[in-house]
Order: sequence, then C-alpha cells, then structure tokens
Amino acid sequence: MDTLRIPPKTIQVYKRLLHRFPHNHPFKKDIQAKIKSIEAGYFGERYVDHFLNQIDFPKPYTILKDIHIQIRPDSYLQIDTLIITRKYIAILEIKNIKGKIYFQQNPKQLVRDLNGEITTYKCPEQQILRHHKKLHYLLQQLKISIPIEKRIVFAFSSTHIFNPPEDVKVLMGCDVSNHIDELNELPNVISTSTFNRLSKSLISLSTNYFPQALAETYPINLKDLKTGLICSECQNNTHQNRCPTCKISKKTLQKQAIEDWFYLCKNSISNNECLHFLDLKDKYAASYLLKNIGLEAINNNKYRRYTYSTSFWLTKESDTTYK
Repeated sequence: MDTLRIPPKTIQVYKRLLHRFPHNHPFKKDIQAKIKSIEAGYFGERYVDHFLNQIDFPKPYTILKDIHIQIRPDSYLQIDTLIITRKYIAILEIKNIKGKIYFQQNPKQLVRDLNGEITTYKCPEQQILRHHKKLHYLLQQLKISIPIEKRIVFAFSSTHIFNPPEDVKVLMGCDVSNHIDELNELPNVISTSTFNRLSKSLISLSTNYFPQALAETYPINLKDLKTGLICSECQNNTHQNRCPTCKISKKTLQKQAIEDWFYLCKNSISNNECLHFLDLKDKYAASYLLKNIGLEAINNNKYRRYTYSTSFWLTKESDTTYK
C-alpha cells in the first residue's frame, strides 16, 4: 500500500505562532521565512515520492519517510527518505533549492546564487555522511550487515549544479527512478526474516521530530506574546467548550496551545507557566490539564515540570510505506 508523506507538524504550529505575535512584530518575518523553507522542502520530497512510486521494487521492501531515531542521548538520525530492501539500504537527502549551486569544499558549505543574490546553507554532503555513519552504527547494534547507498537528490530541474560534491553522488528528482532501478539489480544480501527484523526495528525506533524552541535561539520577549486559547481556524480567543465560530473543541485548542509553548518557549512547562500561557482560571485547572493531557512529568517535587511524550502528539509526523 502506497501512502502519502504527511506534512511536517512544524508548518501548522509555526502558522499558529504567527497569531501569538503583535501585528508588526519583526520576528513574524523570520517565522514566515521558516514556514516557506519547510514547505519548499516538503513539496520537494513529495515530488521525489512521485518518481519513487513509479519504481517496481523487488518485494519485500520498505520506504521510511522523515524518520527520526535517537542514537545516543544527544545524537539523532534524521533522514528524509530511507529505502530498505534485501539488497541495499538507500539514504536520500532531498533538497528543493532554485538557482546555481556550488558545493564549496573549504569550508564545506552549499552556496546558492539566485539572480546574483548569494545564500549559504549547511552542506548536504556532510549531512548525509553523518547519516551514513549513524545508520552504520545502528546496523551494527542490530547485527545486520547490508550495503548503505547514499544520494543527494535535488528535486527540480530548476537547480543548476556547477560543481558537485566529492564523496556523494548527486541526482535530479526525475532521474531517481532510473538510478534506483540499477540498484534493484544487485543481489540479495540478507534473508527475508532479517529484512523484516530490520524494518520493524527502524519503524519502532522512529519518533516524532521536535525542533528546538524558538526562544532558545532567537531573542524573543515572551511578554510580547498573545496568550490563551487561540482558534487555529479563525484566530479568535475563546474560553468556551468549543470555538463558537469554527466548533473546534476546547480539548484540541488546549493541546494546540501546549504545542505552541513547546515550539516557541521551552521544551518543558510548569504549572504556573501553563496557568498564564493558556489563561486558565486557577492553578488547579492548570495542574489538572498537565496531568491529563498526555505529558510526562520530569520530576515529582514542588518544582515539577512536564514535557512532551509520544502519546501527547495529535498526529505522528513520519509516514511509512511498507510492502
């Protein structure tokens, strides 16, 4: 069964965050730029998915999309698209960047020239080499030996690559099908049972991706923010059981407000912070909400804080095609 790639939750949360800033707040432009960048990445990935869907993969195979696996306490494996077969594993690092592209070697950077305007990005060659190293470590832990292929894919032909990277092959989105067809001619190297164990292990290890709170990177004054339950559809504040205009339930709006806090302020929330950010009536209402909304308590004293857990999220961001 082929399934669609789920849009990143970051897009919908950042769009909600725009309504928590004053109309002329300068940081709104930064959030809008982030939304535009994430949406461009998502559309590029969807475009490459179109070509992957045309490939006659040897069964069984698995395609994992937007996976996020913790390798060590402060180390994560994040891959746009991971193809798993009995013959190989392929890491696809997908980019949607228009203009003339230069893979600068010293220091390692991606440089884009678009109509004379120069922009620099993190080097995707270095990103995919780190992915390769972490995936190799994970396979060692699972005691599975299988070749790992790595490719940087520029989704659209509007990208003009002047000098490709030294250590990783670059493909255009429209060429993915032909390239993967060649890999599919390789011999099998693992059994069906090992393939099943590998696929199930990676699926079970994958969790939701959660970015660093914006206030930890940018000088945001939290006093500038609009508090309370803000309807994600009509942007009105409400204290009723449902938004009177859009009929979204209070429970959903509360979860969205807590998400807003995690994405914007901190990766944890206290009873007092919840009370003020959601404009609740008293500390008992805040305590009840935090205990019953699916958060995880990270200490049990009077300074108790809560953080997100898998059960908290409204939707899971990753998407799996499994055959």
